Amino acid sequence: MPATNKRTHWSIRLALAAVLSAALANTTAWAQTVATAPASAAASSAGTPISLPPDIQWETNNDDPPIGSSQAIRGGTFRDAIGAYPLTFRLMGPNANDGFAGWNRLFTMAFTLVQRHPVSDRFIPMMATHWSIQKDQKTIYFKLDPDARFSDGQAITAKDYVFTWNMFRSPHIVDPFYNNYAKRYFESVDRIDDHTLRVVGTRPSWRPLSDYAGLWPTPSHTTVLDAGWVKRTTNEVQIAPGPYVVRETVRGESVTFERISNWWGNNKRYFKGLFNFDRIHLRVIPRDRVLDYLRRGELDLMQVGSAKSWNEDFTFPAVQNGWLRRARVMVDWPSGVSGLHMNLQAPVFTDKRVRQAMQHLFNFERLNRNLMFGEYFRLVSFFEGSDYANPKLQSYEFNPAKARELLAQAGYRRPQELAAPSIGAKVWQVLTGLLFTRSDTDDVLVNERGQKLSFTLTYGSKSLERHLTVIQQDFRRAGVDMRLQLLEPGTAFERGLERKYEMTMTGRTTGFYPSPRQYIGLEFKNAKNNNNIWGFGSEEVDQLITTYETDMALQARQLAMHKIDAIVHDEAFYIPFWSAPYIRIAHWDYLRFPEFYLPRRTEQLTDYLVYWIDPKRQAELKQAMQDNKPFALDPQLDKDFYNTRGKSAAPPPAAKP
Repeated sequence: MPATNKRTHWSIRLALAAVLSAALANTTAWAQTVATAPASAAASSAGTPISLPPDIQWETNNDDPPIGSSQAIRGGTFRDAIGAYPLTFRLMGPNANDGFAGWNRLFTMAFTLVQRHPVSDRFIPMMATHWSIQKDQKTIYFKLDPDARFSDGQAITAKDYVFTWNMFRSPHIVDPFYNNYAKRYFESVDRIDDHTLRVVGTRPSWRPLSDYAGLWPTPSHTTVLDAGWVKRTTNEVQIAPGPYVVRETVRGESVTFERISNWWGNNKRYFKGLFNFDRIHLRVIPRDRVLDYLRRGELDLMQVGSAKSWNEDFTFPAVQNGWLRRARVMVDWPSGVSGLHMNLQAPVFTDKRVRQAMQHLFNFERLNRNLMFGEYFRLVSFFEGSDYANPKLQSYEFNPAKARELLAQAGYRRPQELAAPSIGAKVWQVLTGLLFTRSDTDDVLVNERGQKLSFTLTYGSKSLERHLTVIQQDFRRAGVDMRLQLLEPGTAFERGLERKYEMTMTGRTTGFYPSPRQYIGLEFKNAKNNNNIWGFGSEEVDQLITTYETDMALQARQLAMHKIDAIVHDEAFYIPFWSAPYIRIAHWDYLRFPEFYLPRRTEQLTDYLVYWIDPKRQAELKQAMQDNKPFALDPQLDKDFYNTRGKSAAPPPAAKP
């Protein structure tokens, strides 16, 4: 659900799919059968008594290793950067998918009933200690952890999950995604007793825990859901089930989380070694300035998204002396959707041939070779890195001649090749110019109506401006006028959600399994403020999505997704960028990591807060810097604890310390 493609720091952090697909997999082969519970009856959310099945078998999993490290030390203030101040502190509704959403949801939405272990891929307890999947593959019973508390001390009970489901369905949240999600996925969410919950899905599922266990608790004792909810709660911080709550905000400057004293999850197996800081201070810093703040010691770490910066900027004394350390951590997670996106409602991109021509003008190989040190491979599939990517797809080749041919077929030619435009064409050109930026540059292709092949690319990070400038030059040589418009990150992201753009650069994260409906579902084609930023949808694709969501046969699901992949590729509204199987980290020596650095299934650096501040090393670093005493350098920057590099289509070259 809400945050950035993990391998490119320029995109807004979006983790919208993460919660809804927090635990995706087949469900019962590995679980431990622990008990047969006696039948009991209580009031459901509708007031009708519900009894547990007399032969119910409860499952759990306490056999996987802890996610964090036993060496972790609790305490200290962790200082990190965010690109923009939160547009809202709400979890749903308008603007809830901004750059702050990943942090906001990390301690709220991410606390689902169960979770997938980020190394073993098996389900583990989270807010529920046990679960029982029924033979219909759509009904699941959960035993809730009786120790669980909200940050205000109130016990978390089954009614708080029922309330979340009711929020999903409410028009008051002004969120079509969750309205649709509730309708499509949940037949009912029922309280059996305070610590027993029943969730009934709308259909049998090949991944029932994935589809139906993604609920988190909403504090029903404080939430008033009415017509004024959106406006009233925009700046209200969350009462959370997780270990941190927002304690301090400075509008436009910073947000500070504080750890809850005596948090209920402190001694739970899968929370040990996580959430180690007393405070998390997030400072609003432009992305191209983060390194400056890190060098000055005002931040503890940064994720380095730029290959140029990684290879050229880290030569200052703190790095050479081993005080500021670097690590390139190999991870294993599907790639999100990231690149250049075309608004299908913009007149210039209504013709598919124009969109395909844009694909042929994108020269990835040159960018990778000249600007990115050859460290990346190009994304091809809409479902890159998953088992559902179409293996037959190939990238559009860089071919300006083919692009010109397609543009000619779409009616775009050099001005001198066309007769003088009619008065009507001139009027049309003026009117469209009121809505979409147009160029007055000579030698730009035009059509018979006098419309120039000109559009604006909006983006929110200056760090990729040199890449975009190279792309702009290739476009310009083909007679395409692409104007660059740098906006504040939050504004650029919001323009995408509202489809107030012609072309935009942005990225989306992905779940363990693809979630195509939220991106290209027909119900989102004409609705705004959702992840279908292109305005694409068709009956054919919707039927294929339904097959993927409902068919119990893996082969049928894969075939459907391969067809979707081919359609998206042919429609060409998305120019895929690049990715790599690692996360680059620069951090001060006192910020310590486990021996594995990050769990294997890590997408964002902040997905699992396994790192900690070592006060002893902090004091040693301070003294070493005063004495100008170097530390020993790491012999190897690449950290590949899980041997995941081999999965990459283009492994990066060996890094030097």
